[in-house]
Amino acid sequence: MNSAQQQKVPHAPWWIWPNLLGIDAPIVAVVWQYFFVCNFGLKIPGSNYLTLFSVVWVIYSVDRLLDARMLKRPEGATLRHSFYHRNYRIAFVFTGVLIVFAGLSCLCFLPVELIKTGSFVGAFVVVYLLHQIWAKGPMMMIVPKEVFIGMVFAVGSTLTGHTWSGESILDAFFSPSVILFGVLCSMNCIAISVWERVHDVENDSNALPQLFPQVVKLFPIIACAVFISLIAFSLANHDHVGFPIFVASGMGCGLIAFLSFFDGKASSQFLRFAADMAVMVPALLCLALWL
Repeated sequence: MNSAQQQKVPHAPWWIWPNLLGIDAPIVAVVWQYFFVCNFGLKIPGSNYLTLFSVVWVIYSVDRLLDARMLKRPEGATLRHSFYHRNYRIAFVFTGVLIVFAGLSCLCFLPVELIKTGSFVGAFVVVYLLHQIWAKGPMMMIVPKEVFIGMVFAVGSTLTGHTWSGESILDAFFSPSVILFGVLCSMNCIAISVWERVHDVENDSNALPQLFPQVVKLFPIIACAVFISLIAFSLANHDHVGFPIFVASGMGCGLIAFLSFFDGKASSQFLRFAADMAVMVPALLCLALWL
């Protein structure tokens, strides 16, 4: 990279660094894992939180490396992709070390049953990564990649609690608590794709706004409809053990719906940061005030 290119590297505000380093998603995963554990009165070893953090970090780092490698227009990429593109060799080596650490953590700290179930969820991650490399369009022809990512993230983040509680893998996939959390995660991913659509031109043809540009104008309506639906579901199931999770998921979707009206008025960097906070803050509030 020459000096002229270096001068074009945008300044990254302090609050965006967790995203640049790829630790924002692991933090969200650990917070929601703890939220689920507390809500259902479970206890899991502290090492399981560290393992989840490292595994999620590995997945996101590998995804970033693939994205950085396939950038067609690096100068127009998002800050996180530009960061990995500029520091590709260091990120590659670090990710390799992280893979070893995450693998050893799984073998040393997780029960065999959790490793087996986690491997099943991991297969979905592999499908997503292969789709990003070789395919074009929605996952499995019909599912937007943002929805696929959101649901897999929700299942993976809460899998430990379900395994320690002795529930079946079907509960981990289809319990109302996991589904509503998955809806929140999916809305987070869709929102980010909508707000970063300019950066995804030529760089991510599988992003929902690139496949269906109409979603950009419809997103505020969609977000509000999802928010209302989740709140209505929560109120109708106020006596369910997962009620705090329902409420937190609804609150998160409400915050994303609110943020959707600032598209074009606030920077995509800030909106992305705020979208992640919309997922994490409701869980923290429920933990502090409810559980």
